[in-house]
Amino acid sequence: MSHAKSVTAEEAIGRVKSGDLVIVGTGCAEPQILMAELVRQHERFEGVRLLTMISASKCEYAAPELANSFHLLTFVGAAGLFTALKERRCDYIPCNLSEIPRLFTGGYLRPDVALIQVSPPDDDGFCSLGISVDYLKAASAAAKVVVAEVNERMPRTFGDSKVHLSEIDFAVELSQPLLLMESPSQLSEVEAAIGANVADLIPDGASIQVGIGAIPDAVMRSLRQRRDLRIHTGVLPGGALELIRSGSLAPTEADRAPIVATIAQGSQQLYDFMDNNSTVEMYPCNYTHAAATLARIEKFVSVNSAVQIDLAGQVNAEFVGGVQLSGVGGQIDFIRGAALAPGGKSVVALPSTASRGKVSRIVAKLPEGSVVTTPRHDVHYVATEFGVAELRGRSLRERARALAAIAHPQFRDELLRAAGA
Repeated sequence: MSHAKSVTAEEAIGRVKSGDLVIVGTGCAEPQILMAELVRQHERFEGVRLLTMISASKCEYAAPELANSFHLLTFVGAAGLFTALKERRCDYIPCNLSEIPRLFTGGYLRPDVALIQVSPPDDDGFCSLGISVDYLKAASAAAKVVVAEVNERMPRTFGDSKVHLSEIDFAVELSQPLLLMESPSQLSEVEAAIGANVADLIPDGASIQVGIGAIPDAVMRSLRQRRDLRIHTGVLPGGALELIRSGSLAPTEADRAPIVATIAQGSQQLYDFMDNNSTVEMYPCNYTHAAATLARIEKFVSVNSAVQIDLAGQVNAEFVGGVQLSGVGGQIDFIRGAALAPGGKSVVALPSTASRGKVSRIVAKLPEGSVVTTPRHDVHYVATEFGVAELRGRSLRERARALAAIAHPQFRDELLRAAGA
């Protein structure tokens, strides 16, 4: 390969030294062979800092017995990091997704090594970051050494996902299935009801932002009768395929693709669909999440999740039981972008209860030890399986009444009493 030295995984990880800050490719594009080799060589490391986000792997590098070798940093947690976050072997970096690339371009984070995964190069020497672009272009440009798995299975995607071979120092060539994140085959009654309630807020011709999980999938399933929809999102989930196949999406235009995202996490069918398909464009998150980008999108509807929301409208989307398990991600970016967009709306969607119905997710006050991910003044709509509360322009007392009305019936009276409403 021209411009990039072809090496084995063992040779590539040999470039990592104790104390290094190592950027790890994100989501389902985590470089699996390189990370496995990093773990295999762990005994020679001390204090290597691994920076990742929403990893879809089992995160073997986060095992407690490797704590002396690796310390984890993350912008958004994932299941494989939950125990490490709880035990403080992983630290969370608060940052809106739109601003993460600037941490690298501005010198706030100075990576020593970037471990990424790309497609094979085209005739001009350009590889594609494929399903995970996010902040990896900025991080790789700032890294002293860039090591790439050049994977025949990585889709080539349109947009701004190219990395030239001249920007890669060491290449490990392979053909390896990507990590998958399958959508649930069936939705619960609660999830289906939430999806239908959110879909009622989304008109024909809208551009929608959704996350990953059962509720976003439920929203998309409820939109199959809409027409001329577009998807402008952070994470493109596997559930989007069903909406795409329903014929609900607007056609591709010369200057605008019907699907724009910064990460994709889904099935092999989704990745196959994305490969060399101009229907989908992938961009860095300082474009997909930027206020200037979102403000130009007519009928932009942002749908985000939450752990809890209090009667004033304050949203906790990060803490469970006093432990940081997620992050702010793109929630504020998209909620504020929807407020700027012509005809824009933002929706916070969540089940009314947790712990099998024993705990209300709508609470009088957020508990001590949690955080406010989205302030009360930024929240437009809140949806549960019991309906939708419109908060924009409402007083605190009106908000409390509206939110109590979509709480589970067994908690409504005590919520109203707590609010004095």
